[in-house]
Amino acid sequence: MKIIYNEKEKERLDKFLQTQLKDISRSQIKKLILSGNIKVNDKESSVHHWLKQGDEINYTEKEKEVKKEITIEPKIIEQNDNYLIIDKPHNLLVHATDRCETNTLADWLVSKFPDVKKIGDDPLRPGIVHRLDKEASGLMIIPLNQKYFDLVKKQFQDRTIKKEYTALVYGKLINEKGEINNPLERDKKTGLMKVQTVKKTGRTALTIYEVIKKYINYTLVKVQIKTGRTHQIRAHFYSIGHSLVGDKLYKTKDIRKKKKVLEQRIFLHANYLAFKDEDNELREYNSELPKELKEFLNTIK
Repeated sequence: MKIIYNEKEKERLDKFLQTQLKDISRSQIKKLILSGNIKVNDKESSVHHWLKQGDEINYTEKEKEVKKEITIEPKIIEQNDNYLIIDKPHNLLVHATDRCETNTLADWLVSKFPDVKKIGDDPLRPGIVHRLDKEASGLMIIPLNQKYFDLVKKQFQDRTIKKEYTALVYGKLINEKGEINNPLERDKKTGLMKVQTVKKTGRTALTIYEVIKKYINYTLVKVQIKTGRTHQIRAHFYSIGHSLVGDKLYKTKDIRKKKKVLEQRIFLHANYLAFKDEDNELREYNSELPKELKEFLNTIK
């Protein structure tokens, strides 16, 4: 199927195709683009590609097979008929983005639990009800049926699921306990999340922290988030001048002068997860700090 874009104004590929392929859902259109079934001017494209007048869009209905090699795997903490509790290692992306990554947690899930393809709100994120940044590690819950997906999703929406993180930040925090309660919105120029303290635009974001241990140039903290915004912990601590150790995106200018750095990842680990099961019983899980984070703590004073 061939479609010629004749509009003078530019429009995003996925939004335009929603008006043309009315029998296909938005998530399915996104999946077709990422799998290479939809091309612009005979080239594979991203979901957010901006169309210009005269562009030729080719759509192939048969889904293109993509070989997905899984090189990083999570550790299964618990498995039953309703859900998995996993410990996600750092450097494992939870699901593909517009860059069409294939070595993701979602790919691993489909390879190990094929029925998960039918679970969730988005076929590109099968069974994924929450996420962790690629560079972070720690506990995640993966529902294995739609009933449990809806159960867990509602608890996230109601903010009754409890998650705790361990993070190491630069500098000494003045208060033993505190909260960062400022909205977050994406910066149009950098694409990073930006804290709004004056305009109060963006989405509500609340981060609560408690000091675990103070070092000469660092502070180890326990963190809870009451809202699950993208890069929330990282952006919030950056906004108060205490960037996370190892964070290459959100770092204050003085960090560039630091000689001791944590390579390849950020010091952020989801160490505690608690939720109510189908019988309203509390389920709790804990995860120790990964080896590389423990070793880094042993190198500082």
